[in-house]
Amino acid sequence: MSENIFKVFGEQTKETLLEIIAKCMDDYLYVYDLQNNTMELSESAVDRFMISGNVINDVTNILLQVVYEEDRKMLQEHLTAICEGKEKVHNLHHRWLDKEGRPVWINCRGIVIDDSQGKPQYLVGCLNETGNQRRADNVTGLLGGLEFNAYMRSQKKRLSKGFLMHIGIDDFGAINSSRGAAYGNHILKSVADCMKECLSDKQRIYHLVADQYVIVDLEHSSKDYAAELKKKIDDRLYKFIVSENYEAVFSISVGVVDAVTFCEGYEECRKKFAFVLKKAKKMGKNGFYIFDDNDYESFLRTGKIVAALRNSVVNGFNGFEVYYQPIVDCSSERVIGAEALMRFSMMSEEDTEVISPIEFIPLLEETGLIIPAGRYILDEAAKTCCEMQQYIPDFKININVSYVQIMHGNVERDILDVIKKYVLKPDSICIEMTESGFMDMTPAFCKFRKALDENHISFVIDDFGTGYSNFHCIRDMNPSYVKMDRDFTAKAMNDARDYELYKNIIPMVHSINVRICAEGIEKKEWSLKMKEMQVDYLQGYYYGRPCEKEQFIQRYKCS
Repeated sequence: MSENIFKVFGEQTKETLLEIIAKCMDDYLYVYDLQNNTMELSESAVDRFMISGNVINDVTNILLQVVYEEDRKMLQEHLTAICEGKEKVHNLHHRWLDKEGRPVWINCRGIVIDDSQGKPQYLVGCLNETGNQRRADNVTGLLGGLEFNAYMRSQKKRLSKGFLMHIGIDDFGAINSSRGAAYGNHILKSVADCMKECLSDKQRIYHLVADQYVIVDLEHSSKDYAAELKKKIDDRLYKFIVSENYEAVFSISVGVVDAVTFCEGYEECRKKFAFVLKKAKKMGKNGFYIFDDNDYESFLRTGKIVAALRNSVVNGFNGFEVYYQPIVDCSSERVIGAEALMRFSMMSEEDTEVISPIEFIPLLEETGLIIPAGRYILDEAAKTCCEMQQYIPDFKININVSYVQIMHGNVERDILDVIKKYVLKPDSICIEMTESGFMDMTPAFCKFRKALDENHISFVIDDFGTGYSNFHCIRDMNPSYVKMDRDFTAKAMNDARDYELYKNIIPMVHSINVRICAEGIEKKEWSLKMKEMQVDYLQGYYYGRPCEKEQFIQRYKCS
Protein backbone atom coordinates (compact mmCIF):
# COMPACT_ATOMS: atom_id res chain seq x y z
CA MET A 1 0.00 0.00 0.00
CA SER A 2 2.71 2.49 1.04
CA GLU A 3 4.70 1.68 -2.14
CA ASN A 4 1.68 2.55 -4.31
CA ILE A 5 1.23 5.89 -2.47
CA PHE A 6 4.87 6.83 -3.01
CA LYS A 7 4.55 5.80 -6.66
CA VAL A 8 1.61 8.22 -7.08
CA PHE A 9 3.52 11.00 -5.30
CA GLY A 10 6.59 10.32 -7.37
CA GLU A 11 4.66 10.89 -10.60
CA GLN A 12 3.63 14.41 -9.50
CA THR A 13 5.70 17.55 -9.93
CA LYS A 14 6.46 19.36 -6.70
CA GLU A 15 4.16 22.20 -7.79
CA THR A 16 1.21 19.85 -8.29
CA LEU A 17 1.96 17.98 -5.08
CA LEU A 18 2.04 21.24 -3.13
CA GLU A 19 -1.42 22.21 -4.38
CA ILE A 20 -2.86 18.71 -3.83
CA ILE A 21 -1.90 18.85 -0.17
CA ALA A 22 -2.79 22.55 0.20
CA LYS A 23 -6.37 21.94 -0.94
CA CYS A 24 -6.79 19.40 1.86
CA MET A 25 -6.02 21.90 4.64
CA ASP A 26 -6.66 25.47 5.76
CA ASP A 27 -2.99 26.29 6.34
CA TYR A 28 -0.70 27.76 3.68
CA LEU A 29 2.15 25.45 2.64
CA TYR A 30 5.54 26.70 1.49
CA VAL A 31 8.88 25.44 0.20
CA TYR A 32 11.77 27.87 0.65
CA ASP A 33 14.85 27.15 -1.49
CA LEU A 34 17.50 28.64 0.79
CA GLN A 35 20.38 28.34 -1.64
CA ASN A 36 18.54 29.98 -4.57
CA ASN A 37 16.63 32.42 -2.35
CA THR A 38 13.22 31.50 -3.86
CA MET A 39 9.96 30.39 -2.28
CA GLU A 40 6.81 28.71 -3.49
CA LEU A 41 3.56 29.13 -1.52
CA SER A 42 0.07 27.66 -1.73
CA GLU A 43 -1.96 29.45 -4.39
CA SER A 44 -4.56 30.37 -1.74
CA ALA A 45 -1.98 32.60 -0.03
CA VAL A 46 -2.02 34.89 -3.07
CA ASP A 47 -5.72 35.66 -2.44
CA ARG A 48 -5.08 36.41 1.23
CA PHE A 49 -1.80 38.28 1.50
CA MET A 50 -0.04 41.18 -0.19
CA ILE A 51 1.87 39.08 -2.70
CA SER A 52 1.55 39.11 -6.48
CA GLY A 53 2.12 35.39 -7.10
CA ASN A 54 2.76 32.12 -5.35
CA VAL A 55 6.41 32.03 -6.47
CA ILE A 56 8.65 34.61 -4.80
CA ASN A 57 12.16 35.37 -6.00
CA ASP A 58 14.68 37.29 -3.90
CA VAL A 59 12.91 36.17 -0.75
CA THR A 60 15.11 38.07 1.70
CA ASN A 61 13.93 41.36 0.15
CA ILE A 62 10.51 40.72 -1.40
CA LEU A 63 9.04 38.58 1.39
CA LEU A 64 10.00 41.07 4.06
CA GLN A 65 7.77 43.65 2.36
CA VAL A 66 4.80 41.38 3.07
CA VAL A 67 5.72 41.20 6.75
CA TYR A 68 4.42 43.83 9.19
CA GLU A 69 7.15 46.41 9.68
CA GLU A 70 7.58 45.86 13.42
CA ASP A 71 8.22 42.13 12.86
CA ARG A 72 10.68 42.34 9.94
CA LYS A 73 13.88 42.52 11.97
CA MET A 74 12.89 39.49 14.06
CA LEU A 75 12.10 37.39 10.95
CA GLN A 76 15.25 38.52 9.14
CA GLU A 77 17.48 37.52 12.06
CA HIS A 78 15.84 34.10 12.29
CA LEU A 79 16.12 33.40 8.53
CA THR A 80 19.79 34.40 8.65
CA ALA A 81 20.38 31.91 11.47
CA ILE A 82 18.67 29.19 9.38
CA CYS A 83 20.80 29.95 6.28
CA GLU A 84 23.94 29.81 8.42
CA GLY A 85 22.96 26.40 9.80
CA LYS A 86 22.46 27.69 13.35
CA GLU A 87 18.75 26.83 13.41
CA LYS A 88 17.14 23.63 12.10
CA VAL A 89 13.54 24.36 13.11
CA HIS A 90 11.46 27.41 12.20
CA ASN A 91 8.61 28.35 14.57
CA LEU A 92 7.85 32.04 14.60
CA HIS A 93 4.74 33.99 15.57
CA HIS A 94 4.54 37.25 13.59
CA ARG A 95 2.32 39.32 11.27
CA TRP A 96 1.84 39.41 7.50
CA LEU A 97 -0.09 42.08 5.60
CA ASP A 98 -3.37 41.14 3.92
CA LYS A 99 -4.62 42.53 0.60
CA GLU A 100 -5.84 45.73 2.31
CA GLY A 101 -2.54 46.23 4.14
CA ARG A 102 -3.89 45.12 7.52
CA PRO A 103 -1.65 43.03 9.81
CA VAL A 104 -2.69 39.39 10.23
CA TRP A 105 -1.15 37.24 12.97
CA ILE A 106 0.33 33.99 11.67
CA ASN A 107 2.35 31.14 13.11
CA CYS A 108 4.99 30.04 10.60
CA ARG A 109 6.54 26.61 11.18
CA GLY A 110 9.01 24.61 9.16
CA ILE A 111 11.85 22.07 9.09
CA VAL A 112 15.27 22.59 7.46
CA ILE A 113 16.40 19.95 4.93
CA ASP A 114 20.16 19.80 4.25
CA ASP A 115 21.86 18.95 0.95
CA SER A 116 24.38 16.12 0.49
CA GLN A 117 27.16 18.32 1.91
CA GLY A 118 25.16 19.03 5.08
CA LYS A 119 24.35 22.62 4.16
CA PRO A 120 20.81 24.02 4.57
CA GLN A 121 18.98 23.61 1.24
CA TYR A 122 15.23 23.81 1.89
CA LEU A 123 12.90 25.12 4.57
CA VAL A 124 9.60 23.26 4.24
CA GLY A 125 6.52 23.96 6.34
CA CYS A 126 3.24 25.81 6.71
CA LEU A 127 1.82 28.98 8.14
CA ASN A 128 -1.59 29.39 9.71
CA GLU A 129 -3.62 32.36 10.87
CA THR A 130 -3.73 32.24 14.65
CA GLY A 131 -6.58 34.78 14.75
CA ASN A 132 -8.95 32.68 12.64
CA GLN A 133 -12.43 32.01 13.94
CA ARG A 134 -13.27 28.53 15.04
CA ARG A 135 -15.28 26.56 12.51
CA ALA A 136 -17.57 25.13 15.17
CA ASP A 137 -18.86 26.17 18.57
CA ASN A 138 -18.60 23.68 21.41
CA VAL A 139 -21.12 25.54 23.58
CA THR A 140 -24.06 25.36 21.17
CA GLY A 141 -22.87 22.29 19.29
CA LEU A 142 -23.36 24.16 16.00
CA LEU A 143 -21.07 24.90 13.09
CA GLY A 144 -19.91 28.51 12.97
CA GLY A 145 -19.80 31.46 10.61
CA LEU A 146 -16.95 30.12 8.50
CA GLU A 147 -18.93 26.99 7.72
CA PHE A 148 -22.01 29.08 6.95
CA ASN A 149 -19.96 31.05 4.42
CA ALA A 150 -18.50 27.88 2.94
CA TYR A 151 -21.94 26.31 2.58
CA MET A 152 -23.42 29.38 0.92
CA ARG A 153 -20.49 29.69 -1.48
CA SER A 154 -20.96 26.10 -2.49
CA GLN A 155 -24.57 26.95 -3.43
CA LYS A 156 -23.86 30.28 -5.06
CA LYS A 157 -24.38 29.34 -8.72
CA ARG A 158 -27.68 27.64 -7.95
CA LEU A 159 -29.26 30.20 -5.61
CA SER A 160 -32.59 31.39 -6.96
CA LYS A 161 -34.89 31.18 -3.92
CA GLY A 162 -34.86 30.73 -0.18
CA PHE A 163 -34.22 33.01 2.80
CA LEU A 164 -31.75 33.60 5.59
CA MET A 165 -32.95 34.34 9.13
CA HIS A 166 -30.55 36.33 11.29
CA ILE A 167 -31.50 35.65 14.90
CA GLY A 168 -30.44 37.41 18.10
CA ILE A 169 -31.41 36.72 21.72
CA ASP A 170 -32.94 39.87 23.23
CA ASP A 171 -31.11 41.25 26.28
CA PHE A 172 -28.77 38.29 26.46
CA GLY A 173 -26.18 40.48 28.20
CA ALA A 174 -28.56 40.90 31.13
CA ILE A 175 -28.87 37.12 31.49
CA ASN A 176 -25.10 36.74 31.45
CA SER A 177 -24.49 39.49 33.99
CA SER A 178 -27.26 38.45 36.40
CA ARG A 179 -26.91 34.65 36.22
CA GLY A 180 -23.29 34.19 35.21
CA ALA A 181 -21.47 32.89 32.14
CA ALA A 182 -22.23 29.23 32.85
CA TYR A 183 -25.98 29.82 32.81
CA GLY A 184 -25.54 32.08 29.78
CA ASN A 185 -23.88 29.18 27.95
CA HIS A 186 -26.78 26.96 29.01
CA ILE A 187 -29.19 29.43 27.38
CA LEU A 188 -27.12 29.59 24.18
CA LYS A 189 -27.12 25.79 23.94
CA SER A 190 -30.81 25.49 24.80
CA VAL A 191 -31.87 28.14 22.28
CA ALA A 192 -29.87 26.32 19.61
CA ASP A 193 -31.51 23.01 20.55
CA CYS A 194 -35.00 24.56 20.51
CA MET A 195 -34.46 26.02 17.06
CA LYS A 196 -33.04 22.77 15.70
CA GLU A 197 -36.19 20.97 16.80
CA CYS A 198 -38.25 23.36 14.65
CA LEU A 199 -36.26 22.84 11.44
CA SER A 200 -36.81 20.44 8.58
CA ASP A 201 -34.07 18.21 7.17
CA LYS A 202 -33.43 20.74 4.38
CA GLN A 203 -32.91 23.69 6.71
CA ARG A 204 -29.61 24.45 8.43
CA ILE A 205 -28.64 26.47 11.48
CA TYR A 206 -25.27 28.02 12.35
CA HIS A 207 -23.96 29.89 15.38
CA LEU A 208 -22.41 33.18 14.26
CA VAL A 209 -21.13 35.16 17.27
CA ALA A 210 -22.17 35.56 20.91
CA ASP A 211 -26.00 35.37 20.97
CA GLN A 212 -26.53 35.38 17.19
CA TYR A 213 -27.52 32.54 14.87
CA VAL A 214 -28.50 32.10 11.25
CA ILE A 215 -31.03 29.70 9.78
CA VAL A 216 -30.65 28.85 6.09
CA ASP A 217 -33.66 27.78 4.03
CA LEU A 218 -32.98 27.38 0.32
CA GLU A 219 -36.36 25.81 -0.48
CA HIS A 220 -38.98 28.38 0.53
CA SER A 221 -39.15 31.99 -0.66
CA SER A 222 -42.44 32.88 1.01
CA LYS A 223 -42.05 35.52 3.73
CA ASP A 224 -45.15 34.03 5.34
CA TYR A 225 -43.22 30.78 5.75
CA ALA A 226 -40.43 32.66 7.54
CA ALA A 227 -42.99 34.27 9.84
CA GLU A 228 -44.52 30.87 10.60
CA LEU A 229 -41.07 29.47 11.41
CA LYS A 230 -40.45 32.36 13.78
CA LYS A 231 -43.76 31.66 15.54
CA LYS A 232 -42.92 27.97 15.78
CA ILE A 233 -39.56 28.78 17.39
CA ASP A 234 -41.20 31.28 19.78
CA ASP A 235 -43.64 28.60 20.96
CA ARG A 236 -40.82 26.11 21.53
CA LEU A 237 -38.73 28.68 23.42
CA TYR A 238 -41.67 29.50 25.66
CA LYS A 239 -41.98 25.82 26.62
CA PHE A 240 -38.27 25.85 27.49
CA ILE A 241 -38.68 28.99 29.65
CA VAL A 242 -41.57 27.34 31.52
CA SER A 243 -39.52 24.17 32.03
CA GLU A 244 -36.79 26.34 33.59
CA ASN A 245 -39.34 27.73 36.06
CA TYR A 246 -38.96 31.18 34.48
CA GLU A 247 -35.39 31.58 35.72
CA ALA A 248 -34.67 33.57 32.57
CA VAL A 249 -37.52 35.10 30.58
CA PHE A 250 -36.35 36.20 27.15
CA SER A 251 -37.28 36.38 23.48
CA ILE A 252 -35.56 36.42 20.12
CA SER A 253 -35.58 39.01 17.36
CA VAL A 254 -35.33 37.94 13.74
CA GLY A 255 -34.29 39.71 10.54
CA VAL A 256 -34.94 38.03 7.19
CA VAL A 257 -33.16 38.49 3.84
CA ASP A 258 -33.48 36.64 0.55
CA ALA A 259 -30.88 33.90 0.20
CA VAL A 260 -29.88 35.30 -3.21
CA THR A 261 -28.44 38.27 -1.30
CA PHE A 262 -25.37 36.10 -0.75
CA CYS A 263 -24.68 36.29 -4.49
CA GLU A 264 -24.07 40.03 -4.11
CA GLY A 265 -20.82 39.28 -2.30
CA TYR A 266 -19.87 38.52 1.28
CA GLU A 267 -19.43 42.16 2.36
CA GLU A 268 -22.81 43.29 1.02
CA CYS A 269 -24.52 40.25 2.52
CA ARG A 270 -22.86 40.93 5.89
CA LYS A 271 -24.11 44.54 5.89
CA LYS A 272 -27.68 43.54 5.01
CA PHE A 273 -27.54 40.79 7.60
CA ALA A 274 -26.56 43.25 10.33
CA PHE A 275 -29.16 45.72 9.08
CA VAL A 276 -32.18 43.39 9.29
CA LEU A 277 -31.37 42.23 12.82
CA LYS A 278 -30.82 45.82 13.95
CA LYS A 279 -34.20 46.79 12.50
CA ALA A 280 -35.86 43.83 14.24
CA LYS A 281 -34.24 44.79 17.56
CA LYS A 282 -35.42 48.39 17.20
CA MET A 283 -39.01 47.17 17.05
CA GLY A 284 -38.61 46.12 20.66
CA LYS A 285 -38.25 42.62 22.03
CA ASN A 286 -39.47 39.72 19.94
CA GLY A 287 -39.11 41.76 16.73
CA PHE A 288 -39.53 40.34 13.24
CA TYR A 289 -38.36 42.30 10.19
CA ILE A 290 -38.17 41.40 6.50
CA PHE A 291 -35.61 43.23 4.37
CA ASP A 292 -36.96 46.24 2.47
CA ASP A 293 -34.95 48.09 -0.21
CA ASN A 294 -36.30 51.52 0.74
CA ASP A 295 -35.43 51.02 4.40
CA TYR A 296 -31.97 49.85 3.41
CA GLU A 297 -31.37 52.87 1.18
CA SER A 298 -32.38 55.08 4.10
CA PHE A 299 -29.98 53.14 6.34
CA LEU A 300 -27.12 53.60 3.86
CA ARG A 301 -27.89 57.31 3.59
CA THR A 302 -27.81 57.60 7.36
CA GLY A 303 -24.41 55.93 7.41
CA LYS A 304 -23.18 58.29 4.70
CA ILE A 305 -24.36 61.35 6.63
CA VAL A 306 -22.84 60.12 9.89
CA ALA A 307 -19.51 59.57 8.13
CA ALA A 308 -19.70 63.08 6.67
CA LEU A 309 -20.52 64.57 10.08
CA ARG A 310 -17.63 62.76 11.71
CA ASN A 311 -15.26 63.82 8.94
CA SER A 312 -16.41 67.43 9.30
CA VAL A 313 -15.89 67.45 13.07
CA VAL A 314 -12.38 66.02 12.65
CA ASN A 315 -11.50 68.52 9.91
CA GLY A 316 -12.24 71.85 11.51
CA PHE A 317 -16.06 71.64 11.18
CA ASN A 318 -15.86 72.16 7.44
CA GLY A 319 -19.46 71.88 6.23
CA PHE A 320 -21.02 73.29 9.40
CA GLU A 321 -22.49 76.81 9.40
CA VAL A 322 -24.43 78.95 11.84
CA TYR A 323 -27.49 80.79 10.55
CA TYR A 324 -29.27 83.48 12.53
CA GLN A 325 -32.98 84.35 12.69
CA PRO A 326 -34.04 87.60 14.34
CA ILE A 327 -36.17 87.81 17.49
CA VAL A 328 -38.09 91.08 17.86
CA ASP A 329 -39.83 92.88 20.67
CA CYS A 330 -43.57 92.61 20.04
CA SER A 331 -44.55 96.16 20.99
CA SER A 332 -41.73 98.02 19.21
CA GLU A 333 -40.84 95.39 16.56
CA ARG A 334 -37.22 96.19 17.32
CA VAL A 335 -34.64 93.40 16.90
CA ILE A 336 -33.45 92.40 20.37
CA GLY A 337 -31.64 89.18 19.53
CA ALA A 338 -31.43 86.12 17.32
CA GLU A 339 -31.62 82.37 17.46
CA ALA A 340 -28.47 80.57 16.31
CA LEU A 341 -29.41 77.67 14.03
CA MET A 342 -27.08 74.85 13.05
CA ARG A 343 -26.72 74.07 9.34
CA PHE A 344 -24.74 71.31 7.64
CA SER A 345 -23.74 70.55 4.05
CA MET A 346 -22.44 67.10 3.08
CA MET A 347 -19.52 67.48 0.73
CA SER A 348 -18.19 64.95 -1.75
CA GLU A 349 -16.07 64.96 -4.87
CA GLU A 350 -19.21 65.06 -7.00
CA ASP A 351 -21.29 67.75 -5.30
CA THR A 352 -22.42 69.39 -2.08
CA GLU A 353 -25.78 68.49 -0.54
CA VAL A 354 -27.49 70.61 2.10
CA ILE A 355 -28.84 68.27 4.79
CA SER A 356 -31.98 69.20 6.69
CA PRO A 357 -31.54 69.78 10.46
CA ILE A 358 -34.44 67.36 10.95
CA GLU A 359 -32.20 64.70 9.42
CA PHE A 360 -28.72 65.47 10.76
CA ILE A 361 -29.31 66.79 14.30
CA PRO A 362 -30.79 63.48 15.62
CA LEU A 363 -27.74 61.73 14.13
CA LEU A 364 -25.42 64.13 15.93
CA GLU A 365 -27.21 63.27 19.17
CA GLU A 366 -27.20 59.50 18.56
CA THR A 367 -23.46 59.45 17.81
CA GLY A 368 -22.40 61.93 20.49
CA LEU A 369 -20.99 64.23 17.81
CA ILE A 370 -23.41 66.88 19.09
CA ILE A 371 -20.89 67.55 21.87
CA PRO A 372 -18.02 68.86 19.69
CA ALA A 373 -20.41 70.29 17.08
CA GLY A 374 -22.44 72.04 19.78
CA ARG A 375 -19.26 73.49 21.26
CA TYR A 376 -18.34 74.88 17.84
CA ILE A 377 -21.80 76.42 17.31
CA LEU A 378 -21.72 77.90 20.83
CA ASP A 379 -18.41 79.62 20.13
CA GLU A 380 -19.54 80.96 16.75
CA ALA A 381 -22.84 82.25 18.18
CA ALA A 382 -21.13 83.97 21.13
CA LYS A 383 -18.69 85.65 18.74
CA THR A 384 -21.59 86.93 16.61
CA CYS A 385 -23.37 88.19 19.73
CA CYS A 386 -20.25 90.14 20.67
CA GLU A 387 -20.10 91.71 17.21
CA MET A 388 -23.80 92.59 17.14
CA GLN A 389 -23.55 94.32 20.53
CA GLN A 390 -21.46 96.99 18.85
CA TYR A 391 -24.67 98.03 17.09
CA ILE A 392 -27.37 96.79 19.51
CA PRO A 393 -25.87 96.94 23.05
CA ASP A 394 -28.52 94.71 24.67
CA PHE A 395 -28.48 92.11 21.84
CA LYS A 396 -28.95 88.52 23.03
CA ILE A 397 -28.24 85.22 21.31
CA ASN A 398 -30.38 82.08 21.73
CA ILE A 399 -28.49 78.78 21.48
CA ASN A 400 -30.09 75.33 21.38
CA VAL A 401 -28.67 72.72 23.74
CA SER A 402 -29.24 68.96 23.58
CA TYR A 403 -29.77 66.70 26.55
CA VAL A 404 -26.81 64.66 25.28
CA GLN A 405 -24.56 67.69 25.79
CA ILE A 406 -25.82 68.03 29.34
CA MET A 407 -25.38 64.36 30.17
CA HIS A 408 -21.97 63.85 28.61
CA GLY A 409 -20.45 67.15 27.55
CA ASN A 410 -20.24 69.49 30.60
CA VAL A 411 -21.95 72.15 28.48
CA GLU A 412 -22.35 74.61 31.37
CA ARG A 413 -18.56 74.96 31.48
CA ASP A 414 -18.50 75.55 27.70
CA ILE A 415 -21.13 78.30 28.06
CA LEU A 416 -19.18 80.06 30.82
CA ASP A 417 -15.98 79.75 28.78
CA VAL A 418 -17.43 81.60 25.74
CA ILE A 419 -18.96 84.26 27.96
CA LYS A 420 -15.52 84.93 29.40
CA LYS A 421 -13.77 84.61 26.00
CA TYR A 422 -15.96 87.24 24.31
CA VAL A 423 -16.47 89.39 27.44
CA LEU A 424 -20.26 89.03 27.37
CA LYS A 425 -22.74 89.71 30.11
CA PRO A 426 -24.16 86.33 31.24
CA ASP A 427 -27.70 87.38 30.30
CA SER A 428 -26.52 87.87 26.70
CA ILE A 429 -26.78 84.09 26.31
CA CYS A 430 -30.17 82.37 26.26
CA ILE A 431 -30.17 78.56 26.32
CA GLU A 432 -33.06 76.90 24.50
CA MET A 433 -34.30 73.36 25.04
CA THR A 434 -37.43 71.60 23.85
CA GLU A 435 -39.62 70.12 26.58
CA SER A 436 -38.97 66.63 25.25
CA GLY A 437 -35.28 67.25 26.01
CA PHE A 438 -35.78 67.35 29.78
CA MET A 439 -38.78 65.17 30.53
CA ASP A 440 -36.65 63.34 33.10
CA MET A 441 -35.41 65.52 35.97
CA THR A 442 -32.10 63.72 36.21
CA PRO A 443 -29.31 64.88 38.53
CA ALA A 444 -27.30 65.98 35.48
CA PHE A 445 -30.11 68.21 34.20
CA CYS A 446 -30.82 69.67 37.66
CA LYS A 447 -27.11 70.48 38.03
CA PHE A 448 -27.13 72.17 34.62
CA ARG A 449 -30.27 74.16 35.37
CA LYS A 450 -28.84 75.30 38.70
CA ALA A 451 -25.60 76.42 37.03
CA LEU A 452 -27.56 78.62 34.62
CA ASP A 453 -29.49 80.29 37.44
CA GLU A 454 -26.38 80.84 39.57
CA ASN A 455 -24.64 82.52 36.64
CA HIS A 456 -27.68 84.58 35.52
CA ILE A 457 -27.93 82.82 32.15
CA SER A 458 -31.43 82.78 30.66
CA PHE A 459 -33.25 79.49 30.09
CA VAL A 460 -35.93 79.20 27.38
CA ILE A 461 -38.41 76.39 26.81
CA ASP A 462 -38.75 75.87 23.04
CA ASP A 463 -41.64 74.43 21.00
CA PHE A 464 -44.28 74.94 23.69
CA GLY A 465 -47.59 73.71 22.34
CA THR A 466 -46.39 70.32 21.16
CA GLY A 467 -47.51 66.99 22.59
CA TYR A 468 -45.09 67.30 25.50
CA SER A 469 -46.41 70.66 26.76
CA ASN A 470 -47.66 71.08 30.29
CA PHE A 471 -47.77 73.97 32.79
CA HIS A 472 -46.31 71.79 35.49
CA CYS A 473 -43.13 71.72 33.43
CA ILE A 474 -43.07 75.54 33.14
CA ARG A 475 -43.53 75.92 36.89
CA ASP A 476 -40.71 73.49 37.69
CA MET A 477 -38.29 74.88 35.11
CA ASN A 478 -38.99 78.56 35.84
CA PRO A 479 -37.75 79.71 32.41
CA SER A 480 -37.13 83.32 31.35
CA TYR A 481 -39.68 82.74 28.63
CA VAL A 482 -41.34 80.05 26.53
CA LYS A 483 -41.49 79.91 22.74
CA MET A 484 -44.85 78.92 21.29
CA ASP A 485 -44.40 76.24 18.64
CA ARG A 486 -44.63 77.57 15.05
CA ASP A 487 -47.22 74.94 14.07
CA PHE A 488 -49.33 75.84 17.08
CA THR A 489 -49.11 79.50 16.03
CA ALA A 490 -50.17 78.69 12.45
CA LYS A 491 -53.16 76.67 13.68
CA ALA A 492 -54.23 79.50 15.99
CA MET A 493 -54.10 81.96 13.10
CA ASN A 494 -56.30 79.73 10.95
CA ASP A 495 -58.75 78.12 13.37
CA ALA A 496 -61.06 79.84 15.87
CA ARG A 497 -60.86 77.06 18.43
CA ASP A 498 -57.06 76.93 18.39
CA TYR A 499 -57.00 80.73 18.54
CA GLU A 500 -59.04 80.72 21.76
CA LEU A 501 -56.75 78.11 23.27
CA TYR A 502 -53.66 80.07 22.25
CA LYS A 503 -55.09 83.33 23.60
CA ASN A 504 -55.97 81.77 26.97
CA ILE A 505 -52.54 80.21 27.44
CA ILE A 506 -50.80 83.61 27.35
CA PRO A 507 -52.27 85.12 30.58
CA MET A 508 -51.75 81.79 32.36
CA VAL A 509 -48.06 81.83 31.50
CA HIS A 510 -47.75 85.52 32.36
CA SER A 511 -49.39 84.83 35.73
CA ILE A 512 -46.30 82.94 36.84
CA ASN A 513 -43.97 85.72 35.64
CA VAL A 514 -42.86 83.94 32.48
CA ARG A 515 -42.70 85.78 29.15
CA ILE A 516 -43.80 84.42 25.77
CA CYS A 517 -42.21 84.41 22.31
CA ALA A 518 -44.49 83.47 19.40
CA GLU A 519 -42.64 81.54 16.69
CA GLY A 520 -43.83 81.13 13.11
CA ILE A 521 -45.04 84.69 12.46
CA GLU A 522 -45.40 84.83 8.69
CA LYS A 523 -47.85 87.67 8.05
CA LYS A 524 -48.43 91.25 9.24
CA GLU A 525 -51.94 90.43 10.49
CA TRP A 526 -50.50 87.62 12.59
CA SER A 527 -48.15 90.04 14.34
CA LEU A 528 -51.07 92.41 15.00
CA LYS A 529 -53.05 89.62 16.63
CA MET A 530 -50.03 88.79 18.79
CA LYS A 531 -49.87 92.41 19.95
CA GLU A 532 -53.56 92.19 20.89
CA MET A 533 -52.79 89.06 22.94
CA GLN A 534 -49.82 90.87 24.56
CA VAL A 535 -47.16 88.40 23.48
CA ASP A 536 -43.67 89.59 24.49
CA TYR A 537 -41.46 88.54 21.57
CA LEU A 538 -41.97 87.49 17.95
CA GLN A 539 -39.99 85.31 15.57
CA GLY A 540 -40.78 84.15 12.05
CA TYR A 541 -40.34 84.65 8.32
CA TYR A 542 -42.25 87.94 8.41
CA TYR A 543 -39.33 89.46 10.35
CA GLY A 544 -36.61 87.51 8.60
CA ARG A 545 -35.55 84.07 7.45
CA PRO A 546 -32.44 82.42 8.92
CA CYS A 547 -29.33 83.72 7.15
CA GLU A 548 -25.53 83.69 7.36
CA LYS A 549 -23.68 85.86 9.85
CA GLU A 550 -22.45 88.55 7.44
CA GLN A 551 -25.88 88.94 5.89
CA PHE A 552 -27.53 89.10 9.31
CA ILE A 553 -25.19 91.80 10.61
CA GLN A 554 -25.62 93.95 7.51
CA ARG A 555 -29.40 93.64 7.58
CA TYR A 556 -30.05 94.19 11.28
CA LYS A 557 -27.16 96.27 12.66
CA CYS A 558 -29.18 99.46 12.23
CA SER A 559 -32.46 98.09 13.63
